[in-house]
Amino acid sequence: MTGHQSPDDILDEYSRHTGRRFLFLAALAVAVAVLFLVSVTVGTRGLSVAEVFGLLIDHLSGVTYDRATEYGLWFDDNIVWNYRVPRAIFAIVAGAALAVAGAAMQSVMKNPLADPYTTGISSGALLGVAMAMVLGFAVGGSGVDGFGITLNALLFSMVPVLVIVVLGPYINGSPSTLILAGTAVSYLFNSLTSILLVITDQATMATVYRWQVGHLGDLTWDSIPLVLSVTVVGTLVLLALSNRLNVMSLDDRDARALGLDGEGLRMVCLVLLSFMVATVIGYAGVIGFVGLVVPHMVRMVIGSDNRFVIPGSVLFGAAFLLGCDIVSRAMDVSELIPVGVVTAFVGAPVFLYLIVRNRRGVW
Repeated sequence: MTGHQSPDDILDEYSRHTGRRFLFLAALAVAVAVLFLVSVTVGTRGLSVAEVFGLLIDHLSGVTYDRATEYGLWFDDNIVWNYRVPRAIFAIVAGAALAVAGAAMQSVMKNPLADPYTTGISSGALLGVAMAMVLGFAVGGSGVDGFGITLNALLFSMVPVLVIVVLGPYINGSPSTLILAGTAVSYLFNSLTSILLVITDQATMATVYRWQVGHLGDLTWDSIPLVLSVTVVGTLVLLALSNRLNVMSLDDRDARALGLDGEGLRMVCLVLLSFMVATVIGYAGVIGFVGLVVPHMVRMVIGSDNRFVIPGSVLFGAAFLLGCDIVSRAMDVSELIPVGVVTAFVGAPVFLYLIVRNRRGVW
């Protein structure tokens, strides 16, 4: 944009730029739909896209199969509808939640290195899982059943956030001090988890490790409603606050001069996005790099306006995690490779590339 452009030229350029943004979002939506169909075909039982599409149409139309006379179709319908579809839907929702939370965290912290786990919620969740499995202590259930472990992970993941909220008035609520407080709480909780793992057996250690790297196995339809509800509500709230998040990129003093309470908004966003991520951790464990890398990639394409970054992160995060889950299952027919390993394997080089490119312009 040059100083010789007329207002009409500026308006035309803005319209073209906005059009490219919407085109990017539409392409991501198509990618999510395609990856969903591909995801449902991948697994120990190989099915084509046409077969899966037919099974889904039949199931939604109310068609049922007799187990005795149509065992093959009954088995395929059961595997697709009760295992692969909820897993794919959860991957879409979890990827969207982590990416949106990462975008919001980077905005309120004014730090491109911030991610959804900056406040220490991942270390809190792991401590909750370790306490349930090693000590048998679980809130609302047995330490050995899925519900007790999930609820423990969810509740303990919010403890670091509550600590930071309580300490907020005493540490002036600036981004740097909040990050340091989150780091301190993470080290404390990680040390407690390490103590518990030292005194346990190898099988329990392996299970806790799966939570530590993130997994999408053993997910059912019951795993979706809470995560979906929290993600939808949280995303809509953050989208409504997108203009204020844009102002948050300024210094707190400048933001205050424009009538924005930066510290208050930061605390509200931290609690909201932390709860979004905590629900994902409660069911799938700690899936890294989605909230760190995806917002950067979105900003490189459509700029730093949160009105577009947030919906872009929703779609890109969903596609990214869904794609990584497909890779994790395609690499190992026994499906023992956790999706968190793939996200780290893909995300780490991408993040290094972004650092080398030094794309500070998107900020």
